[in-house]
Amino acid sequence: MKYRLFLISALFGISNLLLASDEVVVTPARHSQDIDEVIPSVIVIDRETIERTPSADVADLLRWYAGVEIGRTGGFGQQTSVFVRGANSNHTAVLINGVKMNSATTGAPALEVINASVIERIEVIKGPRSTVYGSEALGGVINIITTTDQVKNNAAVHISRGRYSTTEQGVDLKFSNDYAIGDFSFNSIDSDGFPATTNSNTDHGHDNETVDINLKTALGRSNWKFGYWQTEGNTEYDSFGTDLDQNRKNDVLNATFDLPITEKWFSSLSISKIKDEIRQNQVNFLGDEDFTFTDRIVYDWKNDISIIDNIFTFGATKTDEDTESHSFGTRYKENTDSYSLYANQQFKFGKHSVFGSTRYVNHDDFGDETLWNAEYRYQLTKKTRMFASLGTGFRAPDSNARFGFGGNPDLKEETSRSIELGMNYDFSQFNKVSLRAYENKIKDLIETILIDPGAFTFENRNVSDARIQGLELKFQHQSKHWHVNLEGTLKNPRNESDDSLLLRRAKRSLNGTLVYKHDKYFVQLNGLLSSE
Repeated sequence: MKYRLFLISALFGISNLLLASDEVVVTPARHSQDIDEVIPSVIVIDRETIERTPSADVADLLRWYAGVEIGRTGGFGQQTSVFVRGANSNHTAVLINGVKMNSATTGAPALEVINASVIERIEVIKGPRSTVYGSEALGGVINIITTTDQVKNNAAVHISRGRYSTTEQGVDLKFSNDYAIGDFSFNSIDSDGFPATTNSNTDHGHDNETVDINLKTALGRSNWKFGYWQTEGNTEYDSFGTDLDQNRKNDVLNATFDLPITEKWFSSLSISKIKDEIRQNQVNFLGDEDFTFTDRIVYDWKNDISIIDNIFTFGATKTDEDTESHSFGTRYKENTDSYSLYANQQFKFGKHSVFGSTRYVNHDDFGDETLWNAEYRYQLTKKTRMFASLGTGFRAPDSNARFGFGGNPDLKEETSRSIELGMNYDFSQFNKVSLRAYENKIKDLIETILIDPGAFTFENRNVSDARIQGLELKFQHQSKHWHVNLEGTLKNPRNESDDSLLLRRAKRSLNGTLVYKHDKYFVQLNGLLSSE
């Protein structure tokens, strides 16, 4: 049995922490909810936590939380994978201010380019959420929020320097008046890095610039929101002993128009556009320059209707996706359209709370798919809450799997069925414990198979099924001077086709955070222990 241990400590000024009962989340149902009313397991990382946890990117922040595992191929800017509750990296939908940024060529998100300095808040849903967010949300959802409604006129500049000759500088401007609120952030990071492999003596550096702009204003009874996030940079890496580098650019653009139809009916129309582009700066063995490109436009019409204390949400989504790639001598250019109708309903009556959701998807290449999810919460006593949920999910094969190296246009979508049971118990205002047990069955997993050893020919096929079973136990203490968060996980992520353990996922882990805070300073210690 192998164990890995990471520890980190810091000393900075700090303000008061919010208690969990004060928090509101927007990701589970796409509208505001008190975190104590939410049924699925949710992680919230606020700005105060981000500021006191030294992190270069979002992956550095996420790795300290149970149920979220991070895999890296090197230092700053190197390819980074996230495994939520043991699901594959392309089974997690990653959002920037509610807009999905997953690449359509690989299906995976580019966590390594999301700078922590521009983030206001992160909300993580552990468990499938395909009925709310569609494809890729088989394992979970990570919503990275870069803006806030609590804005005061403010300007800030920061400069830092760290190991591997890493320098970071940025500026943050916020304004608020009677007509609009907005913010502008710019951040730049440059690092010499370190050798990406053990048999290399060459440092592999990374540089990256991030711009984030958000604006909100009211015109009559309507509200208008605009957001733009862009990151662009260069990363050096090692490929089988050869030193290479690539340029990467990611854009997320979103415009939203909100209008109250009646006092109880609130309607929202949004248009979002994302781009994900990677270009290699050296030619491949055929003398060609490799690249991948995603351009996705999403039109979404969402409606929230308040019925007494309950909220009914319904809407429609159209997605237009263009992908292009040239890699390993294989080139393709593909356009894909899909349409979705969705609805969810939250009921609260007495000690009972129910959340149900469904999504109908019509995909150009895979036809129709109907998804559903049902969740139940029961207030057993004043201090005890019980949870249960059951649902389905899916992931459409990405363009690389269908048309790239080993491409197979006849691939089926990956589907899942999950179940979760849980309990929260509040010992007091300051001490809480929660227990969650879950199982996620995923069918028709896509793998690359060697079909002709002589010709060295590969093909992507739906050949595997996975069953991921887990148990999570969490203890939290939060008082005036102390914050303690201790989480333990037992997990069995298995490939049922050959009864093997899914790669790069631990069976046991222990996460802990200890914070002592005074009026003018704090001391923090983070720890992570995991075993294979």
